[in-house]
Amino acid sequence: MKKKSLRLLGILLGVFIYPWASISAEEPTPMNGEMPENLYRAELLTYPGAWAFQLPRAGIILVTDQELRDLEDPDKQINLSLGHEPRMESLRQVCERAKAQGCRTLILAFDHFFSQYRPGMGDQMRSLYPDKPEYIQRIAGISKFAQQYGLGLELSLLNPLEIGPGYQQETGESGKWMHYRKGLRDPETGAFSVQLWRQTRWAANKGAVNIESDSVRVFAFRERRIGGTSYRAVNPDEIIEISDSAQVELLGDKREGMERIRVYGKGHPELGELNRVLVVQVYRVPEMDYMSDKAFPYLERLIDRYADAGVKLNALYSDEAHIQQDWSYFGHHDHGQFAMRYVSDGFAKKFAGKYGDQYKDFTKYLVYFCYGQEDFAHDLSATEPVMHVFGDSPEEIRRTALFRSWYYRLLQDEVVDLFVKAKKHAEKRMGFQLEARAHATWAESPTIDMWRVGEENLPKNQYEYTSNFVWSNTVHQAAAACSDYFRWGDFLTGNGNDHAEGGWLDRDYYAQALACSTGLLNEVPYSYAAHWGMPNETSQRRTNINNAFGTAGSPLFGIVEDMSHREVEVLMLYPFDLVAVEERFGSWMTQYGYADMMTQNKVVECGQVKDGALILGGRRYTTLAATFEPFPKPELLELMKTLAEQGGKVIWSGPPPVIDNNGNHILQAWQDMFGVDYSPSRNEGLMAPGRQVAFEGILEKVPSQVILTDLLVDHIYPVSPREGSLVVAGAQNHILGVHRVLPSNGSFTFLGFRPRDDQSASLGYETRTWFEVFNSLGSYPGTGKSGEVNDNTEYLSRTTDYLFCRFPNGTVAVAKHFFNYEEGWPGGFARNPEEDKKILESRPLPSDEIHLKDQVVNGHKVTFDGTSAMAFRRDSAGNLIAFAGSNCSEITLDGKTTRFADEKIPQLAWAPVPENRQIPNGARVQLMVYGTGKIRIPAESLSSPMDAFVEGPTPGSRGETVPSVLEDGKIVIDITPSIQGRWIYLVNRKVN
Repeated sequence: MKKKSLRLLGILLGVFIYPWASISAEEPTPMNGEMPENLYRAELLTYPGAWAFQLPRAGIILVTDQELRDLEDPDKQINLSLGHEPRMESLRQVCERAKAQGCRTLILAFDHFFSQYRPGMGDQMRSLYPDKPEYIQRIAGISKFAQQYGLGLELSLLNPLEIGPGYQQETGESGKWMHYRKGLRDPETGAFSVQLWRQTRWAANKGAVNIESDSVRVFAFRERRIGGTSYRAVNPDEIIEISDSAQVELLGDKREGMERIRVYGKGHPELGELNRVLVVQVYRVPEMDYMSDKAFPYLERLIDRYADAGVKLNALYSDEAHIQQDWSYFGHHDHGQFAMRYVSDGFAKKFAGKYGDQYKDFTKYLVYFCYGQEDFAHDLSATEPVMHVFGDSPEEIRRTALFRSWYYRLLQDEVVDLFVKAKKHAEKRMGFQLEARAHATWAESPTIDMWRVGEENLPKNQYEYTSNFVWSNTVHQAAAACSDYFRWGDFLTGNGNDHAEGGWLDRDYYAQALACSTGLLNEVPYSYAAHWGMPNETSQRRTNINNAFGTAGSPLFGIVEDMSHREVEVLMLYPFDLVAVEERFGSWMTQYGYADMMTQNKVVECGQVKDGALILGGRRYTTLAATFEPFPKPELLELMKTLAEQGGKVIWSGPPPVIDNNGNHILQAWQDMFGVDYSPSRNEGLMAPGRQVAFEGILEKVPSQVILTDLLVDHIYPVSPREGSLVVAGAQNHILGVHRVLPSNGSFTFLGFRPRDDQSASLGYETRTWFEVFNSLGSYPGTGKSGEVNDNTEYLSRTTDYLFCRFPNGTVAVAKHFFNYEEGWPGGFARNPEEDKKILESRPLPSDEIHLKDQVVNGHKVTFDGTSAMAFRRDSAGNLIAFAGSNCSEITLDGKTTRFADEKIPQLAWAPVPENRQIPNGARVQLMVYGTGKIRIPAESLSSPMDAFVEGPTPGSRGETVPSVLEDGKIVIDITPSIQGRWIYLVNRKVN
């Protein structure tokens, strides 16, 4: 079973709610993009950019073709349930309710996941796809009907999973996947026999598809063991095709979606000592050849067909926008390896054009993707992670990993670029920008990575690389062109992740940090960190953390934080190439929540150094850290050098680079920067399991750290310091840490190991190496307004019981930490309330109470008592102008107490309406209260008397007047049951 985005939870109530909402079809206005924004302008305020995520939308999720056909009758009721309880509704009923609630968008999408909640639907095959004429005709009819209610559609149109059958029929092309398996060959007779699991059906978000066998190819080669390593050298020129001798036998062992076959043959004795074979089963898959010259013209024509048919698009439903693959985790492995790669004709042509004619027949190069397929071996190598390389030198070994990196990068880039181009064409036809809010993957790392835990709960063990780590799902995602969240941000609106799914809590706050990072460069810079698969009460605790981070939590915090992410001074490079060096591993080295992340490609593309900081997405980073970057771009090293020369801090952990991303020598330049000498060996570093890294010099306060395993991620990289460089870390006789200070007071720090950091204490104890390193180097400085006390939000977050965050608009947010409550419940999407109640009774949640007494944070001194999370903002004159909190009645900031209620209010928030949302005679302050009684909103910053109005039936509309008076510099409003939980707007009073 796969996972499902939290964005669909809103449909359980029949309407999408914040933070996943649509843009209306009103008044396109200019934005930074090529097309104007489709701005929703209400009576009292507007909803630009991320604010549009607060708008509601209606939704219909289909799981069969018949349901789409049934919608032709707008009065026919069908089961639209996304949970255990049926929900019978007609298209007309959905549209009528949507209009009454002010929706402007109707989601209409197919999602195979929810067939489990609709009895009898099962694994039905689809025949209606968005690129088929009948589908377009039916959608056009639904769109015409929905337009009567002012609704545009959000269609799953530009999603690789949706486009294939029509493409095949019109172009004669399709996607091709290649399934590879290594075996023995008798060099005297040429006899070989290899078994593998031939794929016959895959199922993904958009339903099940049949996989056709296109051909079987066989290549003979020989390999040479490289002593002291798990590598086998294979000369590409000696890989010879012998497909003419191959036969295929069905072995009769059939499983769901696969069957066992044997590929065998003999002959070609002239090939002599070629004693190995690579068998490649080629599949024809109903999807596009994304690199074909026909691909974009086809998408362009497809979009035109929808536009010409009168379909009104408001958005593109883009959940899990990856190329074809199967949901099943670890269910497509031959001898433990995910042994399939997308290699269409167009891909092979594109790869050869970019990297050399030798790759025209890419198929034989799949031998360099083989990993651990030594089940025929007569020695212990049968269970080793054996890989094949171009040659036996350190450089040739790394060039092989770079070759794999090129594969993943080209596949990812070409798919994203194709759909970005198609999206722009769709926007041109519609006349405005189309929101595409979702994330690209169907599985995440570490969430779906595998550890051997016996009968223990898996999620609570998914925080560290330990000796029982088995395999990551990252290679599955990378092969499906969706492992680079940042690259997909060029297509997706806002972006986001579902890392905390299936019951995993993300107690190191890694997913929140990732959301802050993927939002950074987005056209709408506001990502979500969704979660599901846990009791509702537990879910709320994680929402508290989202509220503090600003990762699409409650709209009450969104208005205070201006729908933006928290700020931090540290940027860490996202280890995109870890999977290329060894495919067993994930897309993480350490799950660290107190830094932003970015791929080196995006840093080089979008970053610039100015005044001692890296400027990226409008944020300033004074520390840049590499976590595993074996193939850096020369521009990255130049950027690092400039940063340090201007006073910034550069940290490099993991392997020193031998070659750059183009295969050119780069080690010398790297050594000169970091003031060390490094001698690369054939292995990437040394194994040092159980060794202890001790720190000295500027890092002397960092606690010693144990190297946990012999895995690649835990290898060490000894260096020799040059003159002027200081030793700061070591293990036994190895120097593993060197620090070099520049005249600018900037610095280069090399850490030749994996710094661990696990605030969740998942191993029974906390590790905090990354934090202590950053802290020792001064990466988390205080404001200087609190004397010698460090009031930095990240520093406080690792040294107190609370998570503190700060925001570009000056907001400070706080939540009680939620990292020591271990997972231990079923991870299903639809919950069983009685079962969850029993779980929580046996494992009571910790308190979420917040008690701050003269707490210094970000230049303020705060006293506050409440629960869940709290955020405040002051203006330049020191007035409290924005606040969100729960079970509270007052807050004291810098010695000034603001009492906003006589009794503790369950939840409330207020904030000024930002200028980009204001309209003439519209709202100037926005507030919401859960609870009843008098509340007092500070009015010192308001320039004129205000009238209060509750929101009407649609977003931003003027409802009935709410009585209010001005007393002692505060606007006093009596919250009655009829207006609690509704937006209230303060509007400048009209002067007669």
